[in-house]
Amino acid sequence: MGRQGLDRPGLGWTCYDFAGFLLERDDDEDQVKAARLLNEALEISRDLGMRSLMEKVLAKREILRA
Repeated sequence: MGRQGLDRPGLGWTCYDFAGFLLERDDDEDQVKAARLLNEALEISRDLGMRSLMEKVLAKREILRA
């Protein structure tokens, strides 16, 4: 099925939440996966004007860079 047809706002939040879970596990491979999920969440938040999600994603990305 892919991600077409999914609830985009819900998908954005899910990507963000799962990225947070991966970052808590603190595994090198999880860092890469988390970065991809955060990028997807950011794209969705920008497309849909979801300012709250966008701010949270950008803050989590800063943590990932540290």
